[in-house]
Amino acid sequence: MKRRTPRAIAFVAVGIAVWVAFGYLTAQTACAHDPRFVCSPRDTSHPVLVPDAGKSWAYYGGLRRGQHDTFVFTLAQPLDVPWQLLVDRRDTANPARPQAVLSGERGPIARLDMHRNEGFYEPFSRLSYIETPDLTLHLRPGSYVVDVSMGSGDERQRYVMAIGSAERFGFGEVPYVFGAIGRIRGQRY
Repeated sequence: MKRRTPRAIAFVAVGIAVWVAFGYLTAQTACAHDPRFVCSPRDTSHPVLVPDAGKSWAYYGGLRRGQHDTFVFTLAQPLDVPWQLLVDRRDTANPARPQAVLSGERGPIARLDMHRNEGFYEPFSRLSYIETPDLTLHLRPGSYVVDVSMGSGDERQRYVMAIGSAERFGFGEVPYVFGAIGRIRGQRY
């Protein structure tokens, strides 16, 4: 009996290593944003720092009318930055819709709202969304602020702000991404 215990432990360890390696290899090639959760509302005194606006991020939050989530990022060189808002299709019965304004050092640059939305299926999480049309911002070096708020409705509404395009996942992020997908599918944000 005692001889089987080390074999069982080795078998489980190899299984976990194969699972993590498979997740790592498939995450490297997946067309997906790196998910992060906002803990809304986040105002200007406690903004969400976007560490690299070139990397593809999906920030999951939820707001009521009158609340805001603030995101900040800085660019050291010019960069084309894709930017969108999304709402999980399971939440479309709620009339609240997010809107966002991107501002630079000289004031507002761009605005997103859900007035012209499109359907979108996200294969990584296997969920459907409505999203704003694609918008790519041609940004110069400097500091930027994104302010997300709810433009209608009285109920809290979940939303996703997607920014950036480079799909990069490091080895240490793979377990987090698997957990995040479960949280997203369970609408726990």
